[in-house]
Amino acid sequence: MSSCKPRRMTSICGPADYSGYASLRKMVDHFIRERGYLMDTERDWWGNPDLPFAEACRRALFRLQNDQVRDGHQWTFSVDALDGFAKTLAHNRSSLESASTFQELYQGVERALRLAPNRKPLLIYDISRRLGFRLGRQPETVYLHAGTRAGANALKPGLGRPRTRPMAEFPTSIRTRLTPAQAEDFLCVASKWLRADLWD
Repeated sequence: MSSCKPRRMTSICGPADYSGYASLRKMVDHFIRERGYLMDTERDWWGNPDLPFAEACRRALFRLQNDQVRDGHQWTFSVDALDGFAKTLAHNRSSLESASTFQELYQGVERALRLAPNRKPLLIYDISRRLGFRLGRQPETVYLHAGTRAGANALKPGLGRPRTRPMAEFPTSIRTRLTPAQAEDFLCVASKWLRADLWD
């Protein structure tokens, strides 16, 4: 386990209140204070090397620190459907473990679940990121979907397309202080308060 202090888990997604901050840097400061601990917590939970691979696949489809409950991103799927996805992923272990980059892992998850490219991108991203903790593969670019895309477009029209963007294309406060996965999270949770004049 990491040395970070345990925190009571609330919803890990959804908008936070960034209304009191006049600069993007201050918003990122707030994000790091409030959610910076998540990376260690996620790595410990989803990347647990002691779990059998089939259990790690199942855990990747459920809530952080509670693998019996769907998280908010997967509310459209039944528990049975998620269990079925987990079994399919475990059956494709060798191809998933052979992915040398996060993008290859993402595509491997997409193929394993027999989804057309760009179908259910948030589901694929979440699974890939969670399995990525175990496999040592994390995003090298910012993945844009739904809320994240809205946040990117608020900062700069058109920034929310295509599906991924390199960190170099984001403002200084994002590209120099956050990982690509944190940037994805920040753009989503802060989207309501982001606007073009905050660009730095």
